Amino acid sequence: MKLDEMVKKISGETGIKEEEILDRIEQKRKELGGLITLEGAAHIVANELGINLFEKLSDIIELKIENIIPGMRNVDVIGRVLRIFPSKSFKRTDGKEDKMCSMIIGDETGNIRVVVWGRNVNLIESGEIVEGDILKIRGGYTKENINGEPEIHINNRTRIIVNPADIDKEKFPTPLENKKKIEELEEGMVNVDVVCRVVRIYELREFEREDGSKGKVLNLLVADETGKARVVLWDEDVNIAERIREGDTIKVKKGYVKFRFGEPEINVGRYGKIILNPRETITSIKIDEKTKRKEIKDIKIGEKVEIRGAIVEIYDNLRIFDKDDGKGVVINAVIDDGTAHIRSAFYDKVAEVLLNIPLEKILNMDVKEEIEKRKSEILGKEVIVTAIVRYNNFSNEKELVVQDINLNPDPKEEIKLLLDKIRGEVKWT
Repeated sequence: MKLDEMVKKISGETGIKEEEILDRIEQKRKELGGLITLEGAAHIVANELGINLFEKLSDIIELKIENIIPGMRNVDVIGRVLRIFPSKSFKRTDGKEDKMCSMIIGDETGNIRVVVWGRNVNLIESGEIVEGDILKIRGGYTKENINGEPEIHINNRTRIIVNPADIDKEKFPTPLENKKKIEELEEGMVNVDVVCRVVRIYELREFEREDGSKGKVLNLLVADETGKARVVLWDEDVNIAERIREGDTIKVKKGYVKFRFGEPEINVGRYGKIILNPRETITSIKIDEKTKRKEIKDIKIGEKVEIRGAIVEIYDNLRIFDKDDGKGVVINAVIDDGTAHIRSAFYDKVAEVLLNIPLEKILNMDVKEEIEKRKSEILGKEVIVTAIVRYNNFSNEKELVVQDINLNPDPKEEIKLLLDKIRGEVKWT
């Protein structure tokens, strides 16, 4: 085999440019004092890269994805990476920790799941393999998954060539987008893409992890035309809050979904990101229509109202109770708007926002000290709440059941509303 043929084969098998391979061959020849030919150095370089130069390229037959079945050995296949899923840690039978991850690859005949084990997981975690790359897989094996479909498994003996030089990328499908509407979200979904509008930005919360390190979390209330959800940002991702405003459109890419108290949460984790004001637009959102602003002195039982006032008291005696789907919590506070004051009940997630304490912690730990600290931060603070007015049989008085609380009302919106009221364009009755 001539040197140029050797170089072309090594390049085709590894994806390394021919110029770089020639440099490696020359360097290897120099390391050996010039005692071997360039062809001899090429054999050594090829061997170091796991290439058998005596194996003809024509002898290697790549399978099309549609022809792959369970139970195959030494599978060679080429496909584009369409989606990468987060890696998972597990304990092997010998007690050692290991990792695995999976991805979807596709060619012109179909898509297939690829399960990656061992050190090859590092190729994905390090970013050496990303969505959109072409992979040439040598020596994989196939199994049947729980749905009866074939999937390719890659272990430490499998060779992965990323973006081989001898492949026409245009022949392969482009990466998938796992777009979902909010009403389509289900518990445990991963790598979902959701376009939504920011309705409310909640307070940034800092917390301490079990290992003693500090973390940050920020919640956004979002909506699209099908419903509403929360977007949860962690650590460095919370910095985008400096640029996000209520009313902005955002796109969550590669989020994962959890349900808390029956409502979806889209978490932006290690593999996810937020795109501010993407090309996709939201023409309308499905959320409660604008609730009528009222003064406390004028509210009536059964009404749904919006009230602007100040938190003047938070009671210590929060109550935890049983629900069909687990535990719930309620804490009471007093809101005063200058015309009257009223007892107000904050349940579950709204209690979490009021206290700025994780709901799981409220339900499972003693948080009296944190409530006292919170009082010093929030008493006297102006807020806007949306609430249902109900009659309390115990106190024989009206009270509010708060459904949403805005701890940072937009001054411009409030000024506009007050001016409209003065002009008689808006009536608070």
